[in-house]
Amino acid sequence: MKTTPLVSIIVPIYNTAEYLPACLDSIINQTYQNLEIILIDDGSTDNSREIANNYTKKDPRIKLVHQKNQGLSAARNTGIKNTTGQYITFVDSDDKIESQMIENMLNAIQKTNANIVCCSFKEIFPNGKQSGFNQKYPEKIYNTESALEAMLLEHGFMLSATMKLFPSDYFNGIKFPTGKLHEDIGTTYKLIMKAPKITFIPNQDYIYVHHEDSITNKSFDIRKLDIIELTDKMCDDIDTKYPDLKNVTNERRMRARFSILRQIPLSHPKTKEMINYIKTNRTYIANNPISTKTDRLALRLAIINPRLFQYAYKIFKS
Repeated sequence: MKTTPLVSIIVPIYNTAEYLPACLDSIINQTYQNLEIILIDDGSTDNSREIANNYTKKDPRIKLVHQKNQGLSAARNTGIKNTTGQYITFVDSDDKIESQMIENMLNAIQKTNANIVCCSFKEIFPNGKQSGFNQKYPEKIYNTESALEAMLLEHGFMLSATMKLFPSDYFNGIKFPTGKLHEDIGTTYKLIMKAPKITFIPNQDYIYVHHEDSITNKSFDIRKLDIIELTDKMCDDIDTKYPDLKNVTNERRMRARFSILRQIPLSHPKTKEMINYIKTNRTYIANNPISTKTDRLALRLAIINPRLFQYAYKIFKS
């Protein structure tokens, strides 16, 4: 490695005592050691705070900040304010990272002279099943427009703020939207739009751990509709600067509605709104050259029989 810049790892914490030690162990045991580890205790009511305090005694690189509960976005924003590193990455406190993640990312930045580097991830489910996200996408260097396209299509990497290494000064003027779910949708694309060169490495170095109480497993929460607002704002911004990506943004808008329709009770007042949008904008999928067979099947089921759409999704994901 040519240089050894300080990397700030921001870990928001809220009631994840069961998983926090494994998360923090995976960070402090990185092969790359020039780290600043910022823990933000977002008003935890379990013993997460005590665990975090104990880790500050084990490792002088750890800095612990306490705040009243304000949500993930506010915790990340607090973390950003407290960093001094040249680069920033995020790790959720119930996830883990492979021991070489930071080293691999920095090597990629220095090898390709990239502004941002993205890696892939693997998933661990409550039943012990593991799944790798990236199956076919190789290492690649993107310009801004092509990186946005790959990210929106999830070609190896996604919109998540995790699994990425950002220059810390990119956060000047950019914050995570407080009080929102799906906050990454409102943030990551803005950081990508600042970067002339983005490198993707196929390493599945981030470990996303599913839990029975994960957001994706909870009953429908009206706040999940934030995905619609944030997706449309993101797509509007991208369409303005990169009109050639309209097929991609149109598909993304539709997938946001599919995401809500698969979860929302069919009796919910917003369900009709989702279905009407899908019917009105069916060309976003039906006549879109980048649409997949799965997209087209989802479109037909959503229009013809939303109940069957929801059932088919459960079968597909099981």
